[in-house]
Amino acid sequence: MTTFDYGAAMQQRTAVNSFLNNNKERTFLDVPYIMETLSVAEAENVAKSGKLTKKDILRWSVDTARFRAGDCLIRSDFFKFGPCPEAKFYLMAHSNAVNTFFTVGLCRISSGDETESSLSIKVAFSLLDTRDRCHHTCERILKEADAVHASFDRNCYTNHHLTFLRDGGKIIIHCSMDVEEVLSEDTPEVVPKRQNRMENLSQDLADDLSALLHQELHTDMTLCVGEHKFQAHRAILAARSPVFAKMFEHDTLEKMNGCIIVQDLTGEAMTQLLHFLYTGETEELKTQELLALFVAADKYDLPKLKKNCSISLCSRVTSDIALNVLVVANLHSDEDLREAAIQTVLENAIDVMKSEEWLAFLREYPEVANSIILSLAMKAVKAKETKKKSNS
Repeated sequence: MTTFDYGAAMQQRTAVNSFLNNNKERTFLDVPYIMETLSVAEAENVAKSGKLTKKDILRWSVDTARFRAGDCLIRSDFFKFGPCPEAKFYLMAHSNAVNTFFTVGLCRISSGDETESSLSIKVAFSLLDTRDRCHHTCERILKEADAVHASFDRNCYTNHHLTFLRDGGKIIIHCSMDVEEVLSEDTPEVVPKRQNRMENLSQDLADDLSALLHQELHTDMTLCVGEHKFQAHRAILAARSPVFAKMFEHDTLEKMNGCIIVQDLTGEAMTQLLHFLYTGETEELKTQELLALFVAADKYDLPKLKKNCSISLCSRVTSDIALNVLVVANLHSDEDLREAAIQTVLENAIDVMKSEEWLAFLREYPEVANSIILSLAMKAVKAKETKKKSNS
């Protein structure tokens, strides 16, 4: 997702106003927002495009060809949002030939109700891949103002078209809306305060357990990882991991010696694993560190941690690590991560298949390699047939 600075914002605003000035029947209101709100009459004159469906979230299907045709300004159907029954909402998208990004906005046509205008609505924009997973999520708060927006780099779908583009070159813009807090005379103010206190207690507990780990207070177990030794607490390990729990149920050598030798993890992976076991949190990790933590999570039967690592890895797979990720995904039976790695290989087939890693992969995992080659062949045939139809 492209960083949106003030200079780029002003450049885009100029482009939008220039586009609208060439269409005399509609003009922007003089409001200092990039995705400005139109009146009902003005919005009805904007070209409507795409199909908008609503369940608990909004999914707007937009043809990316519109973004390649120079200046483009389109909107979705109007829709209602439960907590603001009197207001109208719509999604809007804009791009031009100058910028490499396109902007998506959520706009509100207010009814003038002060209570509705004061509501704080949490809005999250994402791009939805073909497996209905959200990527490049950008969160905004809609309050008092009548529009919020987010910008996305067009390269995110042009370079990864197999991941994002649907039939006919359409992309799905995912928008979720939620009211952060609704106040009424029947809702005592003590409720959010109690919630805040409970959140603080949970954070205090995590901080205390983290201190217990790092200060090595009252430890009764040592984890040996290569040259590294980690002091821990048997009760916490057993409570958090079924693997450790089973290890301590019987008179195993590890239990009697108070030492567990771990041979297939790195010291950094064990550091992050213990941090999660004690606090329930993970730190910001590099991709290779995240991959090692994914392996550790599977080894010690921590499904939530494994899933969180998998979701993060799916959005980080690049051509230079795709084969390594694919091997790990196969060994640890993660279909989503496996699919993300395969898609990356398919999208960067020439670079991947020229590497020495591909030759080793071909020897060690012939079935997976053959399925990739078959997918490439089918893709080539489909492209040839499409070209043939367009020429006929």
